[in-house]
Amino acid sequence: MMSIHPKRRGPGRPRDLAKFEAILDAAYALFLERGITATTMDAVAERASVSKMTVYANFRDKPALLSAVVGRRIKLMHISDLAVGPDLNSSVERLFELGELVASVASQPESVRMVRLMMESADEHPRLAAAFYTAGRGELLKQVAGFLKVLTRRGFLSIKDPELAAEQLVASWLWLGRQSFGLAGPPSADAIAKRVRYAVDTLVRAWSARPLSKSS
Repeated sequence: MMSIHPKRRGPGRPRDLAKFEAILDAAYALFLERGITATTMDAVAERASVSKMTVYANFRDKPALLSAVVGRRIKLMHISDLAVGPDLNSSVERLFELGELVASVASQPESVRMVRLMMESADEHPRLAAAFYTAGRGELLKQVAGFLKVLTRRGFLSIKDPELAAEQLVASWLWLGRQSFGLAGPPSADAIAKRVRYAVDTLVRAWSARPLSKSS
């Protein structure tokens, strides 16, 4: 199976970052306008005002391009910066912050549409679905699970299965309810904060080696 990741350039061949970003911008816009499966590499090249050869010089195929588009949005949330604090309370605050950011981004109309488009075509295009999941939710789950593992190693929590706990926590952050069916708009910041904090508090109280202070 071909890699879903962007091609690596050899020594002496610096990437044109302006064109690279233009390709990602064009692809994201077209994915939303036409659908992920209906968007062609030719259309991306035309929208980005670059040659088709330039697109393929950066991305082997559409799964690789989709992975980069989703990965860029994940990077903007700085989830790789998630680090355990000196104690449980400060660490939980960092989970609160990440959860609220993730939930806010995920509830944006364009994010909801992108997920719908991918789900509609996942059965027919498993490589695209794999690229979408791995670069997005898969990366988020990996980072959160790693965070929970560190909390457990330090004795702040005693989670038996950090991967499963991360899945449950992230699923609660990304729950969109009526919005998923087009029956409501994005939730308010207060609603997001309430849901995220409830989910994190539930996880911590279930697995904490000692209770949170009242200030949390």
